[in-house]
Amino acid sequence: MWFGLGLVGWPVLVDEVAWLEQNLFTVFGLPVVTWAVLTAGMVGIRTVSGAELQHQLTFSGFLLWWVILGVPSAVYFVAVEGYTPLLVIAGEVGIAAATVAWCLYAGVFDLSAEPTG
Repeated sequence: MWFGLGLVGWPVLVDEVAWLEQNLFTVFGLPVVTWAVLTAGMVGIRTVSGAELQHQLTFSGFLLWWVILGVPSAVYFVAVEGYTPLLVIAGEVGIAAATVAWCLYAGVFDLSAEPTG
């Protein structure tokens, strides 16, 4: 997962930032370095703490990820691509609603399992 995000994210950043030179290292090396550092860090944390480091997806966690990913993409589509805000908001809410419905149908998360307090 880390490598996939780095493989997509770094080339986009290299393409959009004028001061970052486009060469073989920045396009392929930065994703590999990012993957290696994050993987080594996670293995190190697991080795030191002994914890499994697994996360159970909850509805509130889903909403947090939707805000983290949805808001910047909405701003991008409105500010850079020039789409109307109503269209972008309707599309993002529709995608989020369909995802929640599918997750509830598939049993990915259970609303009764939410922590209280």
